[in-house]
Amino acid sequence: MFEIQGHIVPMATSDARKHFTGRVRFDGTVVDRVLAGRHSPPPGVRQIDVGDAFVYPGLTDLHSHLGFATLPLWHEPARTTGPWLHRDLWPSAPSYKPAVSWPAYAYLKGAPEALLAYAQVRALAGGTTTIQGWPNANGNPANQLVRSVDDGVDPDSIRTSVINLSTAELDDRRTLLDEGRALVYHLCEGQRGSKVAREFTDVATAGCLRHRLIAIHCCAVGDEEFRQWNVHADLSDSAPPGGVVWSPFSNLWLYDQTTDVVAARAHGVLVSIGSDWGPSGTKNLLGELKVAHTWVRHAGLDVTPFDLAEMVTSNPGDLLGRAWSGLAPGRLQQGRMADAVAIAKRYDDPWTNLLLARERDIMLVVGDGRARYGTAALMKAAGETTTTSMQVGTSARRFALNRPDDPTKTWTWTSVMNELRAVQADPVRAIEQGLAIEAFEADVTSGSTGALILESDMPGGPNSVAGPPPPGTHFDAPPLPSLIHDDTWFSGVRAAGYHNHVLDNLDKLFANDAVLL
Repeated sequence: MFEIQGHIVPMATSDARKHFTGRVRFDGTVVDRVLAGRHSPPPGVRQIDVGDAFVYPGLTDLHSHLGFATLPLWHEPARTTGPWLHRDLWPSAPSYKPAVSWPAYAYLKGAPEALLAYAQVRALAGGTTTIQGWPNANGNPANQLVRSVDDGVDPDSIRTSVINLSTAELDDRRTLLDEGRALVYHLCEGQRGSKVAREFTDVATAGCLRHRLIAIHCCAVGDEEFRQWNVHADLSDSAPPGGVVWSPFSNLWLYDQTTDVVAARAHGVLVSIGSDWGPSGTKNLLGELKVAHTWVRHAGLDVTPFDLAEMVTSNPGDLLGRAWSGLAPGRLQQGRMADAVAIAKRYDDPWTNLLLARERDIMLVVGDGRARYGTAALMKAAGETTTTSMQVGTSARRFALNRPDDPTKTWTWTSVMNELRAVQADPVRAIEQGLAIEAFEADVTSGSTGALILESDMPGGPNSVAGPPPPGTHFDAPPLPSLIHDDTWFSGVRAAGYHNHVLDNLDKLFANDAVLL
């Protein structure tokens, strides 16, 4: 049992705006209690004192694609006629496969364990403890640093679909919703009035507008559709509507439009924020929060920093709790999951402090009651002494990684990056080697090595999966991006000229003297 002492921001059900100096104590994988005041710990309780840092619930990212975390922002050179109308168009762009699908396939096949280690550490660097969008796999990775929404507490409790479902498939999902499971569904992704808007009608007709439906995007629909959701949502037991996951950066990058979150909230639909994927997303929720704030200011929306804080903590946590029998992240209160993030205090207001946090402000991340990531001093105080480190800007952060081939030994971050760089240097060879391992695994007479095998969760074109490149095709993988929002990323945003330059000044929200206007 251990506790964190600092300035606690519980996001409690009873009073989500209340915060105070105190302690949050963990018992195994759940929150045991939250206490006010600074005190020495009782016998048998290890205390981690983070000073005046704010301690929030661990952040939850309900929309990501970890299999694409090693890719930089994607700019289609042939895109000269403006934004795409909907999601069925950009996978057919000339550069999509050589710049996105094929390199992603190379990392999935050539370095599956290193890919997932990289993706999880990138999430931790932004304070995330629960994330959606894991690649399909034949088993668990050697290192599970961040909780998976897709497998989560119970692998059968949540179903996910990236592509459009048929009528028969929606009927099947309705049955699952009736049984108390949740559906995470990419829905109506595109511009308002485009053909993907009809997907909402299909979902409604199938009876899937339930309070356990978590719809990603919904940027092609508006007030009327969200009103329908409120009307349709499990009227038999007066349950509220489900939730929408808002990924403003990706929406603006691809479509120059984004979700009508004000309409969704007006009709009781819970709004969460998701970072999406490397080619058209931010690197973590710290970036996506700043994009959301920028859009709120640009569009003149009535959405406050506190509202945005709910969208990465209590809102997604409560949505997951509907499928996980109440055992959920997102709130520091008794019985909830033992997840927390300590963020250096730069502003007196906790909501502004979260909104303007940078990766270098993340001091400690706790997931499932264990310190997963943090400064050397705090990781040591938490009892995590066998760790590896990486640079986050000008400072270092430590975390525990086990070697996939020998879990008793530490896997250094340098080794992880060397594996990924080997794929980047020769992606074709990486694919060949990965497929050879898979062929060996499939040969039951040779015996399994237990190697992790990953498959993409994203389409490489309409109704197809990502990769592989045609035999004999040679291509270059783009350089590995950094784990944080840096000058390279900001320059890429400005250079593309998308989204009417609304996001050109995101770097100012990462500055030491950043202010909310």
